[in-house]
This record gives sequence, structure tokens and C-alpha cells, in this order.
Amino acid sequence: KTYQMDFANSDEALREVELDIAEGADMVMVKPGLPYLDVIRRVKDNFNIPIFAYHVSGEYSMIKIAAKAGIIDEQKAFYETLLAFKRAGSCGIFTYYALEMAKQLQK
Repeated sequence: KTYQMDFANSDEALREVELDIAEGADMVMVKPGLPYLDVIRRVKDNFNIPIFAYHVSGEYSMIKIAAKAGIIDEQKAFYETLLAFKRAGSCGIFTYYALEMAKQLQK
């Protein structure tokens, strides 16, 4: 058996967060983040704990490959993706695109 939760059951995610908090967690990470924006929102609405989204390498790679192929605008796609994490309720985002985004936001 693995630590993976049932991806079709967001109630299970809430139970796990409740257990983690009871065991002393001071933050929660949702990984992978993009397919679980609803879980991020539900955790935000139900618990008073910082929530971090992990923008995993597969999500990052899909955008990079699509941009390289000319299918999408890389900067816009990453901005929209990272903003979706924030809109869902993430306090912070772990992403391989952090340095590039920081440079863009300084402009």
C-alpha cells in the first residue's frame, strides 16, 4: 500500500489534513497541485493552517514542451497556472518556474 490518497475522494483529503493537524503539522502541502485545486480550496475553507501547492515537474514540463512547440505562450501559461493556485487558496507555491516568475514580476 502507498501513501497516495483516493484522487476521487476529496473528503478523504480533509480527514488526512485533520489527522496531520492533530499530529502537530504546521502547514499542509497539496501535491500535485494543479489537479487538486478543489482540495486546496476545501482545506482553506475548513482549516486555519497554511496551505502550499506543489507545481510538480510533470505540470511544469507540459507547459515547457507546449511552449517550445509554439502551441502556447510560456509566460502567460505559467502566470495563469500559478495564479490558479493562489486563487484556490494557497499561501505559497513550490514551482520549478520560481526564478523565471520572480524576474517577470520585477518588470
